Formats: sequence, structure tokens, C-alpha cells
Amino acid sequence: MDINKQVAQRITELKKNSGLTLEKLAWRGGLSKSCVGYAIKGTFDTKISTIAGICASLKISPAEFFSTFTEVPTVEDEE
Repeated sequence: MDINKQVAQRITELKKNSGLTLEKLAWRGGLSKSCVGYAIKGTFDTKISTIAGICASLKISPAEFFSTFTEVPTVEDEE
């Protein structure tokens, strides 16, 4: 599975479990609503600083964020 899709699914899952709105998740993590929205869509690469902000908002470590990632991510070959 594409890494952006894995990150998007994880953010969506954690957001739902926390009961936070998109706005509240962004605000608590010091992020813009559009920044979190793009991460949830999974169409662009999500910066590690965005993931760190989401983790801070949810009061979890980055290790916990990535703990459910069991697939080796696919990336496009640039050759």
C-alpha cells in the first residue's frame, strides 16, 4: 500500500477514536486545518512535522502513530 494512504488511514482512525473534529485536531497540534485535511486525503506526501503535530494533539508518540504499520510501503521508482 502507498505510504501516503497508510498515513491518511492512520490519521483518520486516530481522529475518529479521539472524537476530535478536524479543526480541534489541527488547533491542538499547532497546525492549519488545511494541512491536516491534506494529510487525511493522502494525495500528497505528509511532512514529518505534520505527523509530529498530530501526535502532539493526540498525546501519542510517533512510535505509537506508526505502530500499526505492518506493510512495507510502496514508493514510485524514479528511474
